[in-house]
Amino acid sequence: MLFLQLDSCKLANTAMQEIRWKGEGIIDKNNHTIFYCCDKKHHMFGTGFIVSKRIKRPVTDFKAKRPEYVKHVLEDCFFNYSLICVHATIEEKDDNEKDNSYEDLDQMYEQCPKRDVKIVIGDLNAKIGQDDIYRLITGKYSLRNLSSDNGTRLINFACSKNMVVASTLFSLKDMHKMTWRYPDEQISIR
Repeated sequence: MLFLQLDSCKLANTAMQEIRWKGEGIIDKNNHTIFYCCDKKHHMFGTGFIVSKRIKRPVTDFKAKRPEYVKHVLEDCFFNYSLICVHATIEEKDDNEKDNSYEDLDQMYEQCPKRDVKIVIGDLNAKIGQDDIYRLITGKYSLRNLSSDNGTRLINFACSKNMVVASTLFSLKDMHKMTWRYPDEQISIR
């Protein structure tokens, strides 16, 4: 069912979070390949990619740092794409755990070849605000006025890597800015 939906939307490379399988590996299924890394003992966490076999140039590298971070490289004519799929720690975790998480992300990013186009994608559990001092990195189209702690960490990471937070750069309807709703239907996390 999932593969039919991916094909109908013509999605060739899809990042996944909360896979909740055990272990890590590569699975060939129909016209797709699944690259994943999950907790070794429990059905929790897990990130990965589902890649359509119709992509002309294959995935040339797949690395898993931990269940929350995986990377793969897509080869192209002129340069390669290093895609890092992230499922970051939640806002309520302590600062040490968040620091360790971003250190691991930084290491994975730095291991990408310098010439690659690097894209960090996934669920970063961050609320990005409309803070004026970050306008060049985040744009001005967030649902929030102020960034959360995780949002500030994400902005600082993006700034240190000369990147932008693309989800808040463009003007969209508020309903299209939402990525998750609380069960009691409060505003979504961004």
